[in-house]
Amino acid sequence: MRKDIASIVIGVAAMAVSFCPFIPIQLIGAVAAVVGFRLAREARREDYRRDLTCSIGTVASIAGVVLCLLTPVVYLVGQIILLAAG
Repeated sequence: MRKDIASIVIGVAAMAVSFCPFIPIQLIGAVAAVVGFRLAREARREDYRRDLTCSIGTVASIAGVVLCLLTPVVYLVGQIILLAAG
């Protein structure tokens, strides 16, 4: 499978995993999205003619990272606030 297409698939899968209510699975999705981002960057460096699909893979992977890390960060901040409040 081409790296640019794989990065799109991984990015979309990470966005889908971000709606799972289990935080460990969301963290795995964030790691997968980072791998998708790296694949998109490698594919762009290998062949400049794949710029559009590499851009789509990059955007999908960044969106997957943001969505996957949003819930764990908000949960952690909430737990810190509750701990500080007593």
